[in-house]
Amino acid sequence: AAGAAVAAFGVKAIGAASDAQQSAGAISAVFGDSSAQVQSWAADSANAVGLSSAAYGQLASTVGAQLQNMGVDQAAAASQTNELITMGADLAATFGGTTADAVSALGAALRGEADPAERYGLALNQTAVKAQMAADGTDELTGSAATAARAQTLLAMAHEQSAGAAGQFARESDTAEGSAQRAAAS
Repeated sequence: AAGAAVAAFGVKAIGAASDAQQSAGAISAVFGDSSAQVQSWAADSANAVGLSSAAYGQLASTVGAQLQNMGVDQAAAASQTNELITMGADLAATFGGTTADAVSALGAALRGEADPAERYGLALNQTAVKAQMAADGTDELTGSAATAARAQTLLAMAHEQSAGAAGQFARESDTAEGSAQRAAAS
């Protein structure tokens, strides 16, 4: 039994090391010149947002690629990705669930799937986005300019609607749930 436990631990350790390597490679590929900053955020992610550095890197790479595909430049995508992951941690602390689930819901909203974000009190459906773009005067844009305007509108709406949750993950740092999440991420 002890041998099996040691073997299982070894397999888990190798898997974690592999995940970390893949995450670092993805960060470098997605963020280029900004990858050192993203790696820095990933290194502190257990305390900052309750994610292991590998989990942070995987989420950051996905969200960063989505943002760039929507017309956000690489440097801005790095900082906006960190903001979205932080927002996800705050939303998870407020409404329950994990940071990864909340960030995935925000990523779904970027893809036009609003339902997952509703769990976190966010109304980011197409109708709301189009109405906000009309109010901002960006509804007549076309092509890549329209895509970039949609991304910026979604991000602004998410920030505005999640303002009440801002900082909630940090405020819960001394709770049992906050401590458990940080310990698991570490």
